[in-house]
Parts: sequence; structure tokens; C-alpha cells
Amino acid sequence: MIDRGALLRRLLRFTGRIPTKHKLLYPFWQSAQLNLVTSTRHFDCLPEGLDNLSIAYASDIHYGPLFKRDRVLDLARRLQEMQADIILLGGDYGEDTASSHAFFDVFPLLQAPLGVYAVMGNHDRMGSDRAFGHLLDAIRRGGITPLVNQAVLLQRGGARLCVCSVDDVKQGQPDFGPLRDMAKDADFTIFVPHSPDMFPAALKQPDFKFDLGLAGHTHGGQLVIWGHSLHSSSRYGDRFRSGWMRLEDKNIMVTHGVGTSLLPIRIGAPAQIHHITLRRTNRV
Repeated sequence: MIDRGALLRRLLRFTGRIPTKHKLLYPFWQSAQLNLVTSTRHFDCLPEGLDNLSIAYASDIHYGPLFKRDRVLDLARRLQEMQADIILLGGDYGEDTASSHAFFDVFPLLQAPLGVYAVMGNHDRMGSDRAFGHLLDAIRRGGITPLVNQAVLLQRGGARLCVCSVDDVKQGQPDFGPLRDMAKDADFTIFVPHSPDMFPAALKQPDFKFDLGLAGHTHGGQLVIWGHSLHSSSRYGDRFRSGWMRLEDKNIMVTHGVGTSLLPIRIGAPAQIHHITLRRTNRV
């Protein structure tokens, strides 16, 4: 059986030597830049107690030869400086389970009034079950709550906020069962799967509702020419490639993510972290 993690590590040891500091190598230089995207979204269903709730969100770090320790520390600093109410991490912290574990060993402690939460991506699952258990332990030691087919119910201003996620759709075993009751009891639910491919699946689930969806995985296409990615990581092609969109009556957002995979190149899809503010729609 092929060890996918070991194969990726061997490839990345080579591609990690490609310089990303020189603008003359623009696609490589672009991959090392990190843009803060600020957004404000209005919701009719947002309770008064959650008005002005702020979210710091980052996904797809891919710690390893293409994303080293100094960039991890800078990422953590920038997330903390947002002073958000809640911090959400969207998965693919390394290139496999081992490097994802290594990421959390160097990732500084972050603090937010409503907590810090981490969902799992397909690369985080590229290892043994035992290694994955050690990864979850490392996440918890860092003061972060992992969400693997789990939901948490938080209180703010007398309102109930549910934050939830399923396991990764490609490498894990997604299960909406544990999410249903808590989402049903909430006034507002944020669903944070790693892959946007889970959004259509979520809408088909009986007794599961969400109001805001955040996902990564696509890297914004990573290499985008004339509005189309050269390689799509989604079963839906470019449908969920990037940005804010509506799916039925749901607000969803797909980030370009922070790092890159296989090659340190970005064209037309700059790296992103997000500061999102939720506002209650003014009612007459």
C-alpha cells in the first residue's frame, strides 16, 4: 500500500526549495502573500444578542516545506490581532497527519471570548487512526476544540449560537447525526465543513439547518486563468471555487485559504484570511 503522506513529503522537499521572495517569479511570490479580507453580512434571522458578532477564519495552511514556522507565527499573530469573538480554523493544517500534528506543536495559543475551533481536512486524515488521535490530542493541548462530527452550543447576549462541522468528506466519515439536536436548539448556526462539497449534502439532511456556511479546500482554484481554475478539487468543478454565494436561502463563503499544496504557486487566487462581522438586518 502506498504511503501517501511519505510520497507528499518527498515531493515537497524538492518543491520547497523554489524561492518565493522575488517578484520576478510572480506566481511563486504571490503564493507567499497573505491578504486580509473583511466582510460584513446581514441576516434577518440573527438574534439581537449575536448582532455584531465577529469571526476570524483561516483554512488550508499546509504547514511543511512550503509553509514554515515563521509564517505560522505570523498567521497566529494576525488572527489574534483581529480580536474576534470566535476563531475558526478550516482544516488541512499540514500535508498529512504528521505535519498537521507538527503545525499544532508550533502554533501559538490563541484566545477568543467564544473559543477557538478546528475542523478536519483531507490532508489531516492522511495517516493512521492512531496518528489522527494524537493530532486531536495536540489540538486540545493548544486550547482549541476539534470539531469532528461535533457541535458546540455557545451563549452570547442571551442568544444561542451553534458552531458545528462534520468529518472530511474525502478521507473521513461525515455524520450529521450528532449535529442535529444542537443545531435545532440554536438561534443561529454556523456550519464549517472543510470542503464546500458538504453544503449540498447538508441541505438534504432531515432536521438539520444552518444559517452561515464557511469552507475552504479549493484554494480558490490556486491557478485561475480567465475565471476558471486549471484543476478543481471539488466534485462540483468551479461552482464553489471562491467567495460569497447563496445556496438556496443560505449564505456561504469559500476561502482561497492560506497555503498551497504540491507547488508554491498562485495565479488569480491570492491567499486569504478573513474577518467576518455578522449584523442583524434592521427591522422597521
